[in-house]
Amino acid sequence: MKLAKLLVGAAVVAGLSVSVAMADYNVGFKYYNKYVKRKSHLKSTQLIKELGVQTIDELKALFKDNGKPLVEKLKQINPKAAKGVEKIIKKGKLKDLEDFLVGIMEGKIPAGCS
Repeated sequence: MKLAKLLVGAAVVAGLSVSVAMADYNVGFKYYNKYVKRKSHLKSTQLIKELGVQTIDELKALFKDNGKPLVEKLKQINPKAAKGVEKIIKKGKLKDLEDFLVGIMEGKIPAGCS
């Protein structure tokens, strides 16, 4: 009985540690609103259109090399949005932002972002 409880407890701890290491759509949404939308007044769906990406693979390519292609493209489109993304990179939340924007492309659009 004690062994079963120990195994269940270990499984729960392992599950929690894995989920903490993964990026989070909601965290990306929070950081996008705080650093990009408030400064540039650019909704996430508008950002996707401005970037001109048609597929998720094209979007993910912008996040290569610590987001440098994304920042460079945003500097041409909207410098305030580029500064916001740079702040997100400094905070270490680039993967969360990527998950959020991929979610937008998949149709997971929160209220107020359309």
